[in-house]
Amino acid sequence: MGDDRSHVLAMRWAFGFSRHAGVHNLCDENRAALFFASAHTGVIYDLNSKKQKLLQGHCNLISCTSASRDRRYIATADRGPESMVVIWDTYSGTPIQTIANPHEGGVAVMDMSSDARYLVTISDGQGPQVLSIWDIKTADQGPIHSAQVCTADDSEASAERQICVRFDQTDVHSIVSNGESLVVFWSWADDKLTYYAPPLSQRDFKQPVGALTKSIFIPNSGRAASVTVDGDALLWSCVDLPEVSSTDRRATKLVKLHSDAVRFMDVVGDMVVTGGADGHVRFFDKEFRVVAWFEDLDAGPVSSISFAHQPKAFAPAEHGKLACPDFVVATENSLVVGCHAAMFDELTAEARRGTLLVQGQDAAVHGLAAHPRLPRFACAGHSGLLQLWDYSEKRMLLLRMFDKLLGQTLAFSPGDGKLLAIGFTNGTIKILDGTTLQEGVTFRECTGCVTHLAFSSDGVFLAAADTDRAVALFRFGAFNEESGTAEWEYLGKYRAHHSLISDLIFSSNDEEGAEPRLFSLGEDRRMVEYDVMHSTVSDGVQLLKTARIEQSAVPTACVWLGAQMGGEPCIAVVNDGYKIRSLLADDMAVKKTTLGPTYGGALTKMLMLPNELGDATTLLPTRHMAYATHEKVIGIAKLPFDGNPNKAMGLIAHPGELTGLAVSWDGKWLLTAGGDDLAVHLWQVEPSAMEVTIRAAGGNGIAPFEAQLDGGKEGDAYQEMVDYFYYAQLRAQGEDSTEPRRITGRVPLTELGNLMRAVGYYPSERELEEIMQEVRMSRAAIEQQDDTIGFEDFLRLYINHRPVLGISKEQIEEALKTLGGAKLGRDELMRMLQVQGEALTPDDLAQCLRALVGVADIEQICPSQVDSKSFAEGVLGFEDYA
Repeated sequence: MGDDRSHVLAMRWAFGFSRHAGVHNLCDENRAALFFASAHTGVIYDLNSKKQKLLQGHCNLISCTSASRDRRYIATADRGPESMVVIWDTYSGTPIQTIANPHEGGVAVMDMSSDARYLVTISDGQGPQVLSIWDIKTADQGPIHSAQVCTADDSEASAERQICVRFDQTDVHSIVSNGESLVVFWSWADDKLTYYAPPLSQRDFKQPVGALTKSIFIPNSGRAASVTVDGDALLWSCVDLPEVSSTDRRATKLVKLHSDAVRFMDVVGDMVVTGGADGHVRFFDKEFRVVAWFEDLDAGPVSSISFAHQPKAFAPAEHGKLACPDFVVATENSLVVGCHAAMFDELTAEARRGTLLVQGQDAAVHGLAAHPRLPRFACAGHSGLLQLWDYSEKRMLLLRMFDKLLGQTLAFSPGDGKLLAIGFTNGTIKILDGTTLQEGVTFRECTGCVTHLAFSSDGVFLAAADTDRAVALFRFGAFNEESGTAEWEYLGKYRAHHSLISDLIFSSNDEEGAEPRLFSLGEDRRMVEYDVMHSTVSDGVQLLKTARIEQSAVPTACVWLGAQMGGEPCIAVVNDGYKIRSLLADDMAVKKTTLGPTYGGALTKMLMLPNELGDATTLLPTRHMAYATHEKVIGIAKLPFDGNPNKAMGLIAHPGELTGLAVSWDGKWLLTAGGDDLAVHLWQVEPSAMEVTIRAAGGNGIAPFEAQLDGGKEGDAYQEMVDYFYYAQLRAQGEDSTEPRRITGRVPLTELGNLMRAVGYYPSERELEEIMQEVRMSRAAIEQQDDTIGFEDFLRLYINHRPVLGISKEQIEEALKTLGGAKLGRDELMRMLQVQGEALTPDDLAQCLRALVGVADIEQICPSQVDSKSFAEGVLGFEDYA
């Protein structure tokens, strides 16, 4: 798996591949290997050593790939912002050329010339597509030719989207591309890029022509071919007509090749090879007479076929024997099957099935769970497939298909992992044997999609949350008289939230014999604790307490921290304002607020890393937490949370939504699921590598907080804070006092609000009270009685509590709607500000207006009807408010 310990997180393996980006056979006389794309990573898989070489560099999903004829070079491209094309040496795994931002929106399709000198790309994105031709040696200087893809009548109007582009293997200056009904032939001979799109009419043939999927040139024949979703091949031939050029092609023939859509077509030697949605691979001569067929692969619809670089394989064979290199077939079922020519002559269907080389996920992966004692993980997707993998040996152990059920979330029972619970999108919950995947019991009590599952630390209780905002509770131990064994029973459910549930957690085994505690966190800004031990079948789920923990931010995830340094047990809650708030589990009071990781969005998943004994709650000198954002980013953060940005790191794990995060039983491995990219990635975790960064960036002192101010310690913002802090000391002693001044370096806690507002952070009264409470709790923990605060503590509080993001247009609009509507009367707005929420007195309101606009009368600055735009520009002074 690799032993590089210089990175906190290092990707070590990719389970699953992008079936539409293509799979390439890299086998030759020196090696046996495959190339495929997994999310935003290229993978070279050695078939002999069973090792992967990971080609990393893309930030977006790899959209297409292309290989040179000798398989020495691979080109990968992506689509999206900051897209790129990278050409890799497949032997060394290093990039030899990079094209940054080849097209606005990225690359939809591309092809590499047979001599590996040129690359042709067609753009993706919303605007008209552009075809560009690149000399690979000078590609970083720009394309040598570019042109917009236009319509068949050669007008400037943009054409339908092109979904395939190919070079002519025998003439690098000829290119063909196609959309669903339009084929464009390109030529850049004589250093000029020209094109024509021959018309295609249903009247040309006695049958309709289906949507086109692929196009190729047939070498040394002057002809081209396009295949369709109806299983046909449309032949393009040069015609001798007075109204067209002698080199122009016209559709001349329609030939049936497959019973279903043809998804792939290429040329190998003197033959044309096709792969169909019927799962068949067929070989034809240049006249499209069938030569050989492989119809027993039983691997699903074919998405791509790739041949090894074996020139000797084309030597003339015995009569009736197929002469071609070994090849691999990738399918829509996320399987890669190895085949060889001799299979065609096998007598049994089993012998004609080929060898399974790679197996991935065939639909979006939404459920992911790691075994608590073994190097295993389970993943479930929206095809109904459940897979159990051994991530140490990189092999699938078991799989199970659920008919008409789409897996959404998974959870192993703690301790031994004997049970595996799976929740489905229709509300069904199944408890399976964690080793055999055999079904134990099924519950259909949830009415919405099951989004969260959690076992209690003793494995007796199972809780589930669904999109209907309800929490269901199940218990093991009900005695079945017929079977004479204990069984799972449904206790009931409770809808304690009026918005979606963000997270669901049980307390961990902090103390031996401690009763399990269950908490749910909702987007309604409430945390709820349920009375697990007093919930029964007859009385249902009992509520213990509920508390509103946020005033404006929306909580997104939580994790049980347990008792720290012998104190009360705590829960860490993260919100969409990038804040991590430590709550006392007993009364849900906010103990501390700190700045969380700010990489790529709010945190949506948090998991404590176990220590070497597999216990995530045992007090250690250092503890770490793994986290994931909604999209792209995962990372590791060091505890205790204090707002030091150097104690957290993040990287791009997947190019899109992150649907799963799991930690291995020993804390050495992290697993991530990327949803629609069909990939599960395995990451090696080395938290100690973070210490180098922490030391280099100022350690655990005040320097990391000073660096977060504009200009750092030498900037104006820092100096202003020092000045205001000094002035606050003078205020505390009385501005008019004639007594000698005593500069103590500390100010009373009562000055915190004024100090925060002076430096640009305007906390509400509730937020200010939470800040004061945080200071008092920290003093109480060390038995210190002091109602003053020093400058460094003030700086830490400011950095941790100030908003990361400014006030947005949406927030102003939402605030007005809360007060009464998108547009309010001026007088009504003033009245509401004085009676609703944290009400302002008339004097306070007048003082605020004078501070903002210089006058105390709102009539001078606002129209009679106030909307978000007039309020933002007239009162708040925002510029360019759109």
